[in-house]
Amino acid sequence: MAVGKKEKEGVFRTSAGHLISLFLKFSEMKGLSPRTIKYYQDKLERLLQFMEEKSGKKIPDVQEILEFVYHLKERGNTPESVNCYLRAIKVFFRWAQNQGLLDKNPAQGIPFQKVKRTLFPTLTYSEMQKLLDAARKGNCAKRDVAILLLLLDTGIRPGELCNLTLKDLDFRMDLIRVSGKTGERVLPISPATRRALLSYLKEREGEFGEDALFLTEQGQSFNSDMLRHLLARLRKRAKVERAFPYMLRHTAATSYLREGADLETVRMLLGHSTYAVTQRYLSLTQGDLARVQRRASPVNRLK
Repeated sequence: MAVGKKEKEGVFRTSAGHLISLFLKFSEMKGLSPRTIKYYQDKLERLLQFMEEKSGKKIPDVQEILEFVYHLKERGNTPESVNCYLRAIKVFFRWAQNQGLLDKNPAQGIPFQKVKRTLFPTLTYSEMQKLLDAARKGNCAKRDVAILLLLLDTGIRPGELCNLTLKDLDFRMDLIRVSGKTGERVLPISPATRRALLSYLKEREGEFGEDALFLTEQGQSFNSDMLRHLLARLRKRAKVERAFPYMLRHTAATSYLREGADLETVRMLLGHSTYAVTQRYLSLTQGDLARVQRRASPVNRLK
């Protein structure tokens, strides 16, 4: 629920609201992305709204945070959605305690909701080929092919792709510099992706002076919404059931693991700060298990 201007002013008159304002300013100074800051703001404002309506207390304690969790569940929020709120709340209170602004962290012992782990949706090789063939027939074919290959080749996040500039490319070493929410990393690109990028850049050479790597036909910087619409068009044209930006990231990670890449390599590729998320890609299908079993079973060595 969006917080209106008058409501927001009232909420932020509380000491908790002032503390959150400081947290958001600190996050901005730290260099967090506007999207991440908006995520924290939306979640924490919702908590403040609940506190104002519930008890009017300035700083929520453990019981009140738990009541907020139950409130979210009663309103139909999924465990994943509730965890999004909890994640923002935990980050905020940990920051406040570390800064010496609070003696205790009331969210420290509150557990996340149990979430049923499911396989990340991925594209088959046939679906990838169909999307690529569809991209080759569009008005911006060279750009779209370069986008698809780069996403599948590196597994970078949609936002990271849209933030790429011409200076982030190093064709001498076949590397790209990616800046994401977990910092900066340098990733290799394959020869096919290199050729696609060079072909695209040759086409736009001299046409636009923008530093952004990927541009619209009007010369505007590509953004996440444009990328989502592009995948929707390609999906429809290719007659593929599902295709969205993060699905290409999932596909890249799963493909690397299936082809024998170790977990640390995939973690570095994806830019995960810990192994927790990377490990979710380790779930194998029955077909994968059968192939591994046929290749690696010790029985194969017995006579």
